[in-house]
Amino acid sequence: MTSITLKIILVAIFLTLASMCFNTLKAQGNLQGKIENDKIAILLEENLAFFPNKTEISLALINGKQSEFFGVIRKNDTLQIETNQNAIFEIGSITKVFTSTLFSELVIEKKLSLNDHVLDLLPFQLESPSKEQTSITLKMLANHTSGLPSLPQNIMPLIALDESDPYRSYTSDKLYEYLKTDFKTKTAAGKKSVYSNLGTGLLGHLLTLKTKKSYEELLQEKIFKPLGMNNSTTILKQIPETNLVKGLDPQGQVTSNWNFDALEGAGAIKSSVTDLEKFARKHMENSTVYNLTQKVTHIENKQVSLGLGWHIISQGDQEILFHNGGTGGYTSCMLINKRTQKSVIMLTNISAFHPKSQSIDSLCFKILNLIN
Repeated sequence: MTSITLKIILVAIFLTLASMCFNTLKAQGNLQGKIENDKIAILLEENLAFFPNKTEISLALINGKQSEFFGVIRKNDTLQIETNQNAIFEIGSITKVFTSTLFSELVIEKKLSLNDHVLDLLPFQLESPSKEQTSITLKMLANHTSGLPSLPQNIMPLIALDESDPYRSYTSDKLYEYLKTDFKTKTAAGKKSVYSNLGTGLLGHLLTLKTKKSYEELLQEKIFKPLGMNNSTTILKQIPETNLVKGLDPQGQVTSNWNFDALEGAGAIKSSVTDLEKFARKHMENSTVYNLTQKVTHIENKQVSLGLGWHIISQGDQEILFHNGGTGGYTSCMLINKRTQKSVIMLTNISAFHPKSQSIDSLCFKILNLIN
């Protein structure tokens, strides 16, 4: 399955990274006996050994009513335990699940429906809209079947101007310009899953238009405050500097945080594992809103289906909710098995452009299988 992180937006810019030599020395493992499950400790030692110094991960493991929090940091070429459950990281595309949860809230409140059409919610009308344009629904934005490209074409010059903070200058005016002049689908709407940051970003924007509230206000009102997620926000300046883990580039140097404007629903949230643990647990309850996001809306193949926001991975008789995220300085992963009441949440300051960043997903799946 194609990685569903935000890294795809800068592939063209960062192709040169593939030819660079990352001569990070292997870190000395020092975790066994300090983490309750030695098999998990060994996995972490094996998988984190070649990331640069200052690499930091924060983990939450849910097993029924029990939750375990711990972190690991690489200092002086040694892996060490770090107490960082309240440390804040960029969660990248895991934000998309929150956008879909807000959408589900409004559906349950009967303020929107799954099959409302995108064009009906825009603050302007298109001249001579095509059949594909008129057929795109909000559900298609949430489950990546709209056929829209990963990104609008008119964001590319902005990325070239500021590759370290690529979404910052993409305003609603730019979004509307794209929709009026270059709005087209890559595939037929509703037929195939094509991962789209544009689609989910547009969904988040439409929710703000419908409610006349900002994306941050919606998150605080509908999710963060009800769940007690006090470390979570989309607004970087609201985070105390001492609470924010600094993101690293592939060479281990501190890199810029990403700020979002019109497409904030695609990746703007900053959070901690203590907060995301609360969000994960809500999915294990019998909640009408959270059940709706987990309902299959599109079947990709025998192993992968789509809910609203979530990828649903079939492993035998088990179904696992999955999403990951990646920005210039961070990589994240979240897994939930509602049936077994187990979950893995991992936040890291590993760049999505590091050649080994995709190992975080497989590491999380392996850890999920070791929770006992």
